[in-house]
Amino acid sequence: MQKFNFKKFIRSFHHAFRGVIRLLENEQNARVHATVTIVVGILAYIFEVTRVEAAILFMAIIMVFAMEIMNTAIEKVCDFVCPENNNQVKYIKDGMAGAVLIASIIAVVVAFLIFMPHIKHLFS
Repeated sequence: MQKFNFKKFIRSFHHAFRGVIRLLENEQNARVHATVTIVVGILAYIFEVTRVEAAILFMAIIMVFAMEIMNTAIEKVCDFVCPENNNQVKYIKDGMAGAVLIASIIAVVVAFLIFMPHIKHLFS
């Protein structure tokens, strides 16, 4: 068994954070997701959602970001391996975009289910 390398462990966090920063710098959809995340966080604070509701919102948001990161990574690999137009690459990219769309729709539904009672309470 290999000895634990603390420097290598810390370096892996550096690479991961750099990947997130690059994603936000270069991918418009990731910036939209980040903006929506901030809005959802503010709404969760304003409506004083429970810890369970906040955890569910957080998981839904993270699911979208994780899918966006995977989508971007797979698109970059496809473009590198096959820079010309290719139907198989298009199929792969469309599938990954669909996965992000589904994750986003689920996150919106989750947010709606959590925030709707709080919003209704304002008008009753």
